[in-house]
Amino acid sequence: MINSGLQSVLNPNTQTRAWLRLITKRILRLAVAAALLLVILNVWNIASLQSQQQLAEHTRQLTQLTLSQFEHQAVQAIQQQQNEALVAAAQHLQQHHAVVSVVVRNPYGEVLVTQGNYDSVIDWPDDAPAKPWIMTRELTDNGTTAGYLQVIFDENKLMTISASAHDGLMQQGQVLLLLAMLAGVFIMLGFNRIRDRFWQQRSSAVKPEQR
Repeated sequence: MINSGLQSVLNPNTQTRAWLRLITKRILRLAVAAALLLVILNVWNIASLQSQQQLAEHTRQLTQLTLSQFEHQAVQAIQQQQNEALVAAAQHLQQHHAVVSVVVRNPYGEVLVTQGNYDSVIDWPDDAPAKPWIMTRELTDNGTTAGYLQVIFDENKLMTISASAHDGLMQQGQVLLLLAMLAGVFIMLGFNRIRDRFWQQRSSAVKPEQR
């Protein structure tokens, strides 16, 4: 029995098969790890794209809320023919950090109030620092059109605050993902050590029995 065991150990074919098994296992593990990594990256890219779309939608909702807050004041000022109140409301809206210009028109399209440097995107200068994001709204009261509102936002400034918050969340997610990967590596190393000790103890217990 001892001689057959030594022959199996010293046999080159046996050693070659053992090495092939070991290499095959390692290659399979690396392939599985690479596949999981690709899946993680794909899921991360999809989540990042969806979060950017949600960010744009959230920004659009904020601009709509800003216009809704101005609409009530503007309708009252137009109906009561209080031009000073309309100008004050337009000035207050134009003070928003992302608002470039505010234009209020009557139901016939005639300009009532203009605030800001650029009131139209048709003749928008190429060297202007702001990237225009124009929004219009019909000013109504009980179904009656009181006028029209046009607001030009600076898209870069409008997205800055939300984008900074989005980038902060994405960075936190990247850190958590890295920590999860490191935890997986340490768990794998610990499992391999326990497995190696188990097989060493088992092989050392089998050898005296063979003798």
